Amino acid sequence: MDKTRPIEITEALYAELNESCGGFCIECRDQAYGVEPDARRYRCENCGADAVYGVEELLIRGLIEFAEDAAE
Repeated sequence: MDKTRPIEITEALYAELNESCGGFCIECRDQAYGVEPDARRYRCENCGADAVYGVEELLIRGLIEFAEDAAE
C-alpha cells in the first residue's frame, strides 16, 4: 500500500462517508458503503480485491487528500 496514490475528496464528502460508513477501494478507487471507518482489506464489490478501507483508516494512512470544494 506504500505506492498507492492518495484519493482526493472534499471535506464535505469525507464527513458524509464517515457518517454513512463509507470508504474506498485502493485498487479500483470505487466508493464502498457499509464499512466501518477503521475497516481494512474488505472485499470490493466492484473489482473483487481485498482492498476496501474505511475513510478514517485511509486518512490515518495518508491516503486521503482534501480538495477544494467547488462551492468555495
